[in-house]
Amino acid sequence: MKKIIISLFTILFVTGFAYSQQDNTDIDIVQSVFGRSKRIIIDQNMQLNENQKKSFWCIYDQYEEKRKTIEKEGFMLLKEYAGNYQTLDGTKAHKLIVNFMKSMDGYNTLHEVYFRKMEKVIGGLKAATFIQLETYIQTAVQANLQSQVPVVGELERLDRQNTERETGTLKQ
Repeated sequence: MKKIIISLFTILFVTGFAYSQQDNTDIDIVQSVFGRSKRIIIDQNMQLNENQKKSFWCIYDQYEEKRKTIEKEGFMLLKEYAGNYQTLDGTKAHKLIVNFMKSMDGYNTLHEVYFRKMEKVIGGLKAATFIQLETYIQTAVQANLQSQVPVVGELERLDRQNTERETGTLKQ
């Protein structure tokens, strides 16, 4: 587990960088670096025998292509949120959160499909290990991204507090 935690620092650095990028090419580059780091973590923790490795990595590569698409959509949602944060209204917030929930559903569906595929070639225990590792990594990445994104209304509340401080009307 220590190896996972240490490796996640690398991944979290990469995702923080990805959030700040503006175009698809930069996201693709970050995903590539992230993918290599993640692959090392998966390899170190799966403990596959030689017979299992070839089938697993073939399925894993298919999984990663689909996961990257979902992840890129998530980055684009963050970009849209950042671009509209100052003028966010109920309609825009609704659209963003519905699309975010669809993205989370996409991950769940992806995990379900690829758990079954992997279970057939590496067994249920190792397939479960893979999904657990994926969930652990994705949760850490999501927590890192969420810590960098202001909550809806947070900036307005801080602006209001600053204005109240400046005018001496802050209630304590």
